Amino acid sequence: MAKELSYAEDVRMHYDPEKPHSRFVEKSPQLKEAVQSGSTLPSPVPWPADAVPKAAPIHPEPSESDSLAKHFKGYDAIVMTYTSAEAAALAALFTPGYPVANWYEYRYDIAAYIPIVTGEKAPFNDDSSYNKRYYHSLGLYFPCMIGKAKVLLVKSGLHLDYDTASPVKADTVIPFYKMLTQMLYDVEPKMFITTGTGGGIGSDVMLGDVILSTHTRFDCTEQFKSESWAKAIYATSSLPSRALDKITPQLTGVNGAKIAQAKPIAGRAVPKIWYSHESNIVTTDVFAFDTSGDYYHLQGLGHACDMGDAMVGQVMQQDQFKKIQWHAIRNASDPQIPNTPPQTIEEADKEAGNIYSTYGVFTTAASVITTWAVIDAAFNS
Repeated sequence: MAKELSYAEDVRMHYDPEKPHSRFVEKSPQLKEAVQSGSTLPSPVPWPADAVPKAAPIHPEPSESDSLAKHFKGYDAIVMTYTSAEAAALAALFTPGYPVANWYEYRYDIAAYIPIVTGEKAPFNDDSSYNKRYYHSLGLYFPCMIGKAKVLLVKSGLHLDYDTASPVKADTVIPFYKMLTQMLYDVEPKMFITTGTGGGIGSDVMLGDVILSTHTRFDCTEQFKSESWAKAIYATSSLPSRALDKITPQLTGVNGAKIAQAKPIAGRAVPKIWYSHESNIVTTDVFAFDTSGDYYHLQGLGHACDMGDAMVGQVMQQDQFKKIQWHAIRNASDPQIPNTPPQTIEEADKEAGNIYSTYGVFTTAASVITTWAVIDAAFNS
């Protein structure tokens, strides 16, 4: 069994809005209210008629041991997310009628991963009853169509910061790097998008805002601090023309209205899309979030922090992948958290976790819409 996660880590890794577990609901009055009202998933949005995302199930269902090359070779795009809440939002908006509970298992070549996933907190090794579906799994996936674009949606079962033991040895194989390399080799997509929740950096980035990055960068201070890439920066691809124009208030405002009522820190009714040379996504090797006191020293590095996107940038440096367009898109599922005495960092951590469990799925709607806009602009315009 994996080592127990902190409350905030547990929320991010395991909170599932499709089936909220009581251990989360009991700790957040706002989440309890949402569960009682049946409002734990994003509301449908008014997609343009010619590019409505539609589920594209496979018949017969693929085997969990299948290579992705068997069904998806040459697909236009892969969209990868990491947490249960992110995947639930992606399913609600991109595969309506097919929640994550109905997505396909991905355990191709799983025997090669079992000995290399050695982290004490790796969900991959967590055999708890509520994590059963992700135990010794590379993740879940489901295909969809966006207009004429064929898109493979993936919920990763591997996580950069949790899968390896610390300190990292020189010959360590990074499981997430291995999986993503294999996935890209098998599918050969034209585009890859990594998306989902993140911590907003800076007081200007509000709950629900979207960071459409121009760069991903590492800020490794713990388990990967001695790696040559501990501070590496990777440029993402240029946006397809008209992508930003497609992200309209009519789309983002549907679920933004819920974020504008968030407690104790409200967001914008129409989320802001951050896209500039400063729109970095910062990948840390510890669970971190921005506070008013800059506890984790993130301020000035970018607009959002996460725990994996810069590794995607590193994978994309391989020669065989350099023609793939790639984008990193994050939503601020928790904003900068006030952290002035007597409030402790542990109290700030709990507050960030409660905000995530209650509103993270709704903030993710805006990054899903942004992902849709990039794909639609690239393949349907």
